[in-house]
Amino acid sequence: MATGQVLNPGDHIYTECLGGIYVGRGLVTNPNTGETRTITNAVIHFLGLDKEGKVKKTKPQCQTCFHKPKGSGIVLTCLDCFHEGNGLYRYEYDVSLLSFTFKTSGSCTPWSCYDPNIVIKRAYDYLRDQNFGDYNFVFNNCEHFATKCKMGKARCNQALWGTGLPGALVYNVARRLAKDILW
Repeated sequence: MATGQVLNPGDHIYTECLGGIYVGRGLVTNPNTGETRTITNAVIHFLGLDKEGKVKKTKPQCQTCFHKPKGSGIVLTCLDCFHEGNGLYRYEYDVSLLSFTFKTSGSCTPWSCYDPNIVIKRAYDYLRDQNFGDYNFVFNNCEHFATKCKMGKARCNQALWGTGLPGALVYNVARRLAKDILW
């Protein structure tokens, strides 16, 4: 994020390899001791497994949010665990079709989004219920999670499909075909 930019609860944020919803303050519990604490920069996001079906990263439990990667699913972590020193960006909504066509894939959408309170409630509902489905790099990933919270529709046009409007069109056609075949 550019220096001086402030994150607002309900923002869809992302790094080079992860996306989620910034919720601001969040309550976390240490699974080992039962200790609870409030953290000021919390993010709810969808973790997946690598191509071999293993946890993406193994590291010790975070002393701030108590997070320790151990599988896929919706998690609440501190902002530091979310971006792990990588670049941090805010996903843009309501961009013009012209801007969307020329922006980097997976960085924006021409669609509008819901009020931040609704977005945060959806993210917490998915966290509580763990009902977002199994992680799939192409058809059910962290960008799908964040856009579902923001817009009510799971969408993704990451670099895998190309940039802007052409990438979004290719992705949506592929998703419909896969849905017809797989589901």
